[in-house]
Amino acid sequence: MNRIIGIKGAKQFLGELERDWVAVDQGKPVPEPVHRVYFESAEVLSKVITRQRHNLLKVLHANGPLTIRALATLLERDYKNVHQDVKILEESGMIERDGKNHLLAPYEKLTIELPLTA
Repeated sequence: MNRIIGIKGAKQFLGELERDWVAVDQGKPVPEPVHRVYFESAEVLSKVITRQRHNLLKVLHANGPLTIRALATLLERDYKNVHQDVKILEESGMIERDGKNHLLAPYEKLTIELPLTA
């Protein structure tokens, strides 16, 4: 499974959501669901997916599901810092939790779409 990460302002996102909602309401077919995460800007994206968080995602994907403590041990990082990174990645939709509250990075890859036009 792939997660697509894009740059889209709130106005654009809400317009897209409204378009799809109207289509559903009118009984029109809508495209297959795509696992997407949008950020307001490339700057915000770069603050969320740092080098350390990218590494955390790779380790979690390869070894998960894991607790935060087990993940911190594998990463050889402080629990508090890993906990903070997990919180940010979870809020951004990059990681999930299973039924036992363990962390998962279920996506095979993250595809980042950076528009070059406004």
